[in-house]
Parts: sequence; C-alpha cells; structure tokens
Amino acid sequence: KDLISWNSILDAFGEKRHHSRFLSLLHLMLKLEIRPDSVTILSIIHFCSSLLRVEKVKEIHSYSIRTGSLLSATAPPTVGNAILDAYSKCGNIEYANKMFQNLSEKRNLVTCNSLISGYVGLGSHHDANMIFSGMSETDLTTWNLMVRVYAENDCPEQALGLFSKLQARGMKPDVVTMMSLLPVCTQMASVHLLSQCHGYIIRSSFEDLHLKGTLLDAYAKCGIIGCAYKIFQSSADKDLVMFTSMIGGYAMHGMSEEALGTFSHMLNLGIKPDHVIFTSILSACSHAGRVDEGLKIFDSIDKVHGMKPTMEQYACVVDLLARGGRINEAYSFVTRMPMEANANIWGTLLGACKIHHEVELGRIVADKLFKIEANDIGNYIVLS
Repeated sequence: KDLISWNSILDAFGEKRHHSRFLSLLHLMLKLEIRPDSVTILSIIHFCSSLLRVEKVKEIHSYSIRTGSLLSATAPPTVGNAILDAYSKCGNIEYANKMFQNLSEKRNLVTCNSLISGYVGLGSHHDANMIFSGMSETDLTTWNLMVRVYAENDCPEQALGLFSKLQARGMKPDVVTMMSLLPVCTQMASVHLLSQCHGYIIRSSFEDLHLKGTLLDAYAKCGIIGCAYKIFQSSADKDLVMFTSMIGGYAMHGMSEEALGTFSHMLNLGIKPDHVIFTSILSACSHAGRVDEGLKIFDSIDKVHGMKPTMEQYACVVDLLARGGRINEAYSFVTRMPMEANANIWGTLLGACKIHHEVELGRIVADKLFKIEANDIGNYIVLS
C-alpha cells in the first residue's frame, strides 16, 4: 500500500466516524514507519475535531509544527485552516485566535470563516463582526454565519439587515441562510416576513427536512398553527425534527390531544424519541392537566426507551402533579429522584403549596429551597 491508499482508508473511517478503526489504522501506519503527509494530518485534524477533543487537536498542532507541515514557507494553508477550525469547533476560541494571528501571511477566506464560526458558537457577535468588517473577500458562508450569530443573539434587525445586503450583492440565499432567517421572523413576530420566507423556500424547491421543521416551528411560534399543520401534513418524509416542532407547536397552543396523537403516530412509525420531544410532550400534558398520560410517558423514558430522564423532565412531572393538585405525591416524587432537585423544582412545588394551602408541607419545601437559593427574595414572597 502506498501513502495515498493509507490516506484514503483513514479518510473513509473518519467520515463514517469509525473511531476505533481510524485509530488502529493510524497506529499501524506509524508502526510501519510510514511518514504522514499533509493529507494524513488533515484527516487526523478532522477526526480530532469530530470528537471535540481539544487536547488531541493540540497534539496534532504540535506535530504539524515539528514536521514543517504548518509554518514552513512551502506548507499549504489548508493545515493551518483545519487546525483553526478544529479549535473553533472544540470551543477553544483562545487557541483559534492565536492560530489566526500566526497565519497572518497565509490567511484566506476559509481562515476568516473558521474564526467567525468559532465566535458564532460562543454567541459573540461583536468579535465575529470585527473579523467580518476586516475581510476583503466574503462568500455566502461568511454572510450566513453573520446572519446566524445576530439571529441567535436576539438582534433580529441586524440579522435582517445583513440578509438584505447579501441579496443586494447578488448572492442567492440557500437552505442555511433560510434556517438562520426563520427564527428572526419569530423574534419580530412578523407573519409577513415569515410568509415571504415561505414563498422563497417554495420557489427555490428546498426540500430539506430540517428547514421544513424550522419553518413549521416558526409558524407555530407566530400563532399560525394551521399553517404549521399543513407543512407537517404535506411532508411525505417526516423525521424527528418535524415531529418535535409539531408537538412543540401543539404544546405551545394548549392542544394536548393533538400533541399526544402526533407523539403516538411518531412512535408507531418507529421513530426513536429524544429528550427534547419528551420534554415537549410532558409540558403539553402538564398544561392540559393530563396527569396519568404524563406519568405514563415519563415512565416510558427509562423502561421502554432506555434513556435516563433529565432534570428538566423531572421538573415537568413535578409541575404536572402540582397543577393536578397532587401536592404530596409531587413531594414524594421529588424525594425519590436519583439526583438532587434543583431550585426550579423546589420553587414549582413551593408555589403549588401556596395555591393549595399546604402550609406545613410548604415550610418543608421552603427550607429545602432556601438552602439552595438563600438570597433570592422572590422565594420569600412566595412563602408569605
């Protein structure tokens, strides 16, 4: 086997996330004293970033410097860009920034986009904009990242302004652009903008399921549950994202019967639920007072689906029982939790004790809560 063959197999294992095979092959390659080239190093960098193991990225970074694959005059910028991107994906923006500075003579569009992506992940729109403002060349990826970072940080006007500018530059919004813009519609509560986005998606023949789920979610959050349902029904292929969006929309509008029916339909199709959808359906049961259905679903998380309930799901059950007036049962449930209940759970229970005039139990619950949040004046107001 020549180095090209080794690199091809390594790359294939990395792409398919066959982690143990990737490592075994790499160890064998080094044992046979086959010297990695820049292509090998790129595969290793991508592998490390997929694992989100920043210490491994640092190791391959050091190796790249020692072997001259990074900073030598003949070294291609791809290795440096990949290392910067890996640091960004691992959330280590300090090292990503240092890498950006070290690549001053080899920076290109990919370098800048990678650092902006790191700032997007941290929600730092000011830092992202500093890099963006200094770029002499941009592409649709750059603009998509900037629209996204403003949208995700509740700056809808800036996000919409950037969207208008990218169109003015002759760029054609793609699926990624629209995924970032749809939340802006909900932040601005603009049904008109949402309708325009929907029209563009139809005209562009975008069939991405995640985009459909985001569009559905946007309609639900804007109060147009009928349009959300039409999108859901018209989609031949429905994935977990679409079911999550539809159930979340029903829960938001107090339509527990529809939420439970959709959840049941999803299970019948063999789609495996995740924690997000369990939290949504439990919330729907809680707000509709469907205690027994909610408890049954909660029990199924572990017993049927083999998942450990999250703190948020425990909080949903406490709220479910409390809203149903089953205060003592809610307290008993909290005391049997496998982890320490947080302030949110104790606070929910304390509020329920006040509503249902459970004075003695309220004092016990308040004592638990004050040990966690002794300085929160709101807890004392509830107790009074």
